[in-house]
Amino acid sequence: MVDMNIVNVKGIYIFIFRVLNDLNISIGSLGRVYIPQGLYGYIGSARGFGGIKARVLHHIKKNKKRLWWHIDYLTTMPDVTPLYIVFAETSKDMEYFLARQMNSTYCWNGYIKGFGSSDKDSYTHLYLCKCDEEKCIREIINIFKSLGLAPITSKIDNSK
Repeated sequence: MVDMNIVNVKGIYIFIFRVLNDLNISIGSLGRVYIPQGLYGYIGSARGFGGIKARVLHHIKKNKKRLWWHIDYLTTMPDVTPLYIVFAETSKDMEYFLARQMNSTYCWNGYIKGFGSSDKDSYTHLYLCKCDEEKCIREIINIFKSLGLAPITSKIDNSK
């Protein structure tokens, strides 16, 4: 379950998850892609009905969900474990700026051109972490702050 402190918050987020084993899957218009095991961050926004909480609940649902976004193809896989959501309240469309900052970090590498960004000018909205988990999350928090946002980090409880 997701922490209740994000009820009705509308804004931008990075959904952090772990891929436990290498995947070779078909992802909508992107076709067949290889996803190596590791820690990933996915940039998204939720400025509509239900806000970030509704979006994250959709992402962590494993079955009986419509495969709407590229990320849905990954999150339905049994080898994908949701870990955290880092988010900030904003009414502005900040995905492009967040993606641009992610591309200039030490720990995060853009992965799969066009993933989650087919409606944006960003190369991708999916990033693979090459550092340890704590350092990767710290970099994300610093990126949010550099954009004038007030990030909140929430751990996702996978026990339910």
